Amino acid sequence: MPDKPSYLHRLTSILAEARTPKPIPFFRRCDIEALFGLKRRQAINLMHEIGAIRVSHEIAVAQKDLVSWLEQKALDPAHIREIRRQTKVIGRIVELKAEAAARAIKIVLPDPAPAIDLPPGVSLHPGKLTVTFADQEQLLQRLFLLARAFAANPYLLRGAPERSRLL
Repeated sequence: MPDKPSYLHRLTSILAEARTPKPIPFFRRCDIEALFGLKRRQAINLMHEIGAIRVSHEIAVAQKDLVSWLEQKALDPAHIREIRRQTKVIGRIVELKAEAAARAIKIVLPDPAPAIDLPPGVSLHPGKLTVTFADQEQLLQRLFLLARAFAANPYLLRGAPERSRLL
């Protein structure tokens, strides 16, 4: 499938320019190139499609022929669909660029404060460790769990805040 013409989205402004009165009611190849933003061969092909005529030693398009061709193109349902498609594609590209820009932002979270998981019946305050127990077995159990907590989290003793867990 061939590419859609690049001038389709500017058809209304091209039509407005083509309707303005000219001293010579013809558009030469260089005029068509400038008006549509085309290169030499593309302009010649377009002029033949519109209905080119020979004027002096070059080809040209009558202003009324160009205006009627542009009006016909502007009302063509395929043109309207193509404009909608281009608008939709451009909108999607803008969304994807915004999403990509949002994904490029890296959020650095600070290291979480170490959690103090003291066994039940043990409280830790700066300079003071309190262990409450009912019998020897419970004391040994809590001391063992406390040693395990210190092994798992060596920062437990460094600057431990006023936190306690008494059960």
